[in-house]
Amino acid sequence: MTSTERTPADVSRVFELEDHGPDVWVGESPDYPWGRIYGGLVIAQALWAATQTVVAEHAVHSLHGYFILGGDPGEPVRYEVDRIRNGRSFTTRRVVARQSGGAICTVSCSFQRHEDGVETQTAAFPAYAPDPASMTSMVEGSGIERIDVKLAGDQPRSLIWCRYTGELPDDPRVHACALAYLSDTNPMDAVATSHPRGIPAEGDWDSTYMTASLDHAVWFHRPAKADDWLLLDLAGHGILRTRGLSTGHVFAADGQHIATIAQEGLIREL
Repeated sequence: MTSTERTPADVSRVFELEDHGPDVWVGESPDYPWGRIYGGLVIAQALWAATQTVVAEHAVHSLHGYFILGGDPGEPVRYEVDRIRNGRSFTTRRVVARQSGGAICTVSCSFQRHEDGVETQTAAFPAYAPDPASMTSMVEGSGIERIDVKLAGDQPRSLIWCRYTGELPDDPRVHACALAYLSDTNPMDAVATSHPRGIPAEGDWDSTYMTASLDHAVWFHRPAKADDWLLLDLAGHGILRTRGLSTGHVFAADGQHIATIAQEGLIREL
C-alpha cells in the first residue's frame, strides 16, 4: 500500500497531545498522502491519552480497537478517556476518538503492575530474515522507515523490518505507543497475500483494491525501542468474501518476541 512517489508524513509531533479538560486530549494528524488518517496514528494517540490517566507503575499489556470511520487529517481528533477500573494489579481504560462527524475509533486498553515470574518464548524468530543493515530502506507514506523482505514461493505472509522515524524520548510508555503506531503498517499486506490477486505491483494498490482496517489488537510482551529496527512477521488467514484476517509476531533484532498483532480488514476488488 506504499509508494516511493508519496511524500511521507511528518511524525515528529504525533505524541504532542493537548489537554482539553478532565480525561480529554486532542491530537493533530500529519498530512497523509492517501487523504485519510493512518489507523495506527489513532491507535497510538488513543493509547497515549489513556496512559496519561494511569499510574506510572502500570504498563500497557494489551489493546483492542475498532475502526469506525475514516479520519480527516485536516481536523483534530478528540480522545475521551473512560476510567473503567483502577486496581492494584490491573488498570482498564476505554478511549473514544471523535471528529465532527462522530466517533472514528474506539480503543480498550489494559495496564498491569510489574510482577516477578517465569519468562519463556515459543515464537521463533525467522532465521532467514536478513540483517536490516545489509538492505536498503524506504520511508513509506505513514512516515515509517521500512524494508520489505521478499519471501520464496507464494506464501500468504508479510515480513518487514520497520522503525519509527520521529524523535522519541527515553520513556518506555512512549515507545509502547510508537510500537502501536508501527503495528498497523503491514497487516493489510498480509491479508492481501491471501487474496487470489495477491499483492499488487508498486503503485497499483489503489487501482486493485479498496481496503480498510476494521479491528486491531496488540499484546505487548516485552519493552522495546520503537526507533530501533523491529521485525513484523504476519500471516494472512484467508478471505471470507470481503474480510480477511492476519496475525503475527513482532521481534526485536536480537530475536526477542516483543508483541503479537491481530487485525481483520476489509478488502474489495476494484
